[in-house]
Amino acid sequence: MVRVVTSKTVDLPPKEVFSIIREIDKLPTLFPDKYKSFKVIERLDNHILTEEIVSISGKEIKQKVKHTLEPDRMLRSEVVQGDTNGTILIIELNPKSDSITEIKVDADLKYGKIGAVLGIFAKHKIKNELDKLIDQLSRK
Repeated sequence: MVRVVTSKTVDLPPKEVFSIIREIDKLPTLFPDKYKSFKVIERLDNHILTEEIVSISGKEIKQKVKHTLEPDRMLRSEVVQGDTNGTILIIELNPKSDSITEIKVDADLKYGKIGAVLGIFAKHKIKNELDKLIDQLSRK
């Protein structure tokens, strides 16, 4: 298990940031280097279940993920099946003003079978990857 928390302040209104985050279907378009395959299996009012193949630290991981939305505030994604089962990623939006938003990412990563490959030294690399994802998100 590795837990990584990072945050950045971006020059975007909170509602605009959330409108990008809630578009779960567009994740492969936003982050094509991370998503190798993506399929929505179930869509309900406040959550979406997806089947994904993602690239994490150079390794491809097949997983099912439950994405739960709390409007204008948070996205919680939990891996419910796959090698990283139990991983939870929370993206929380904290408005600093009408046009500035702090994006906080709290990732509690469970590596399962790939843990030996990534090891304890992955924490710094993962934090850098999360920071890059926030930067990409703020430019969309």
